[in-house]
Amino acid sequence: MIDDTVMRKLGYFVALSVLTHLWLMYGVPIEMPHFDAPPPMLEARLQPAPALPPVLPRVAPPPAQPASRHKPAAEQIARAPLPALPPVITSSPPQAPPVAIDYAPVAIAPPPPAVAESKPVAEPLPAPAAVPAKPLARRLPHKGEIAYALYLGNDRFNVGRTLQTWEISGDRYRLASISETTGLASVFSRQRMAYESQGKLTPAGLRPDHFTTERVRSGKSEKAAAEFDWAGASAAIGNPPRIMALPADAQDIVSFMYQLGLAPLTPGRIELPITNGWKLERYELEIGIEEMLDTPFGPLRAVPVKQVRRAGQETIELWLAPAYRWLPVRIRFFNHEGEPSGEQLVTEIRVSED
Repeated sequence: MIDDTVMRKLGYFVALSVLTHLWLMYGVPIEMPHFDAPPPMLEARLQPAPALPPVLPRVAPPPAQPASRHKPAAEQIARAPLPALPPVITSSPPQAPPVAIDYAPVAIAPPPPAVAESKPVAEPLPAPAAVPAKPLARRLPHKGEIAYALYLGNDRFNVGRTLQTWEISGDRYRLASISETTGLASVFSRQRMAYESQGKLTPAGLRPDHFTTERVRSGKSEKAAAEFDWAGASAAIGNPPRIMALPADAQDIVSFMYQLGLAPLTPGRIELPITNGWKLERYELEIGIEEMLDTPFGPLRAVPVKQVRRAGQETIELWLAPAYRWLPVRIRFFNHEGEPSGEQLVTEIRVSED
């Protein structure tokens, strides 16, 4: 006969087994990469898009070749006007229909009323003396898009996708980045992150006028914005917005990736004021030496640009491909402890032939 003590122990084990199975069945919410709460920095969600306009041919992934054969191509791009890219090939199956983005012009929204209602107080951004702007070494095609696979953690678990698009009309530009969880990850934690940067294309490159960020997680939305007043050398940033001093070379978290590809890059360190819509801070960036990357798009030579780590702060790294207009082909995120929290790897590039 089994005594009461044995029966109690058996009951504990049964209860523990039930709780363990429930936890395994329903999982734990997945956190997409982000920067500095309340909102993440580069987390977004793709939305299904209609067919791509004929003007955007697909860019062919590069054949795997020795490192020495790619170097002259990068140097030639830096010296001469950029020719049209060859027809683009993607990593997706040939029979798949083309995917496209709606490039309809978007009017620049006026600053939100909260700027006046919150009675913001000027907050200067500590910064060293401004560095004279360098002339542009390259230019962006008038239209384009880059698709990425989105991974989480050291194990690189594929949790979603990201699409970045841009359009230039006259001296105006519009950049957008949308990320979303897909597949099994979206079942347990459906998230979407959207960024948009609008501004002017100047002789010194991209000059943002209006930047917005929105994160949707578990049905809740978090929004913030940055309004740039270049004439007044000030910016209204955050939610509610605060007025801050505006450095002459300031960028937002999306525009700076493309601005780096327009400027002459040499190994060493640079500083760049960048806003994520919630705050404006100065990033210290280390420009490295060209290296080979293994991506779903194929092997690519790319120049790393890594934010210098800051204790207790989230950081970002990106790689720019000289053979593909110096576009960002890899983006990595690190959490407050300096551990990898997410990564975007290029799967497809499409640009206009101009």
